[in-house]
Amino acid sequence: MLTAKEFVAKIEADNESLFRAGEMQIKAYYEKNAENKEELIDNFTGRMVNERMNMEEISREVAAAAPGTDPEKLILLSKQAHDEAKHFQFVKEVVEYLSGKEIDMQEAVETHAEKLELKGAMLIKKYNCNSNPLMLGLYQLLAEGRAARNWGMMAECIEDKFISSRYAKIAKDEMFHATLGRMELEKLCDTQEAQDEINAVINDFRRDLHAINSAKTGELPEARELMAVYA
Repeated sequence: MLTAKEFVAKIEADNESLFRAGEMQIKAYYEKNAENKEELIDNFTGRMVNERMNMEEISREVAAAAPGTDPEKLILLSKQAHDEAKHFQFVKEVVEYLSGKEIDMQEAVETHAEKLELKGAMLIKKYNCNSNPLMLGLYQLLAEGRAARNWGMMAECIEDKFISSRYAKIAKDEMFHATLGRMELEKLCDTQEAQDEINAVINDFRRDLHAINSAKTGELPEARELMAVYA
């Protein structure tokens, strides 16, 4: 059996194909739609709603924590919930910057919250992350790690500094959230049973994340080839 740290290090190394596939599709999408304001407004409105959903789900995790939960863990999760609220605000600013008007938040949430195939936050529910600390750690490591790489690519390839500067800040926060997942998994993956539970779902999780990315950006043949390692 691998040690917990060895096991988590292997997960991170094996994530590289997923992360590279996401980066290349993000780059292609924003280069293609650089002048398509209507598409960008719809895209960022969806991302804004996803940040709000992330805030809600992580906040529920904090609220539902058992009385014996380590206060340090609650502090870190609370920081993540606060970060997601900041991201919600940042992306709201991007939407209003592009549209030139204040967004109708009620309409935006009602319209985009139903498009679950485009929302990474839906995986929190699918993989029972709110009641399974092992799956929450996996979500943080995979989904937040992928987000850090994707949003970092956005900060690089989007020429508009108003937008790219905000996504550079979001990417930095997402890397911290992925670190929280790594720290948690290094504590929890110290038995064969825990490692087996992760191994049973991890490639499905990776494919789901890629499908969410592809649903908006389209799937590049090169990205599909990279994802073949998770078949």
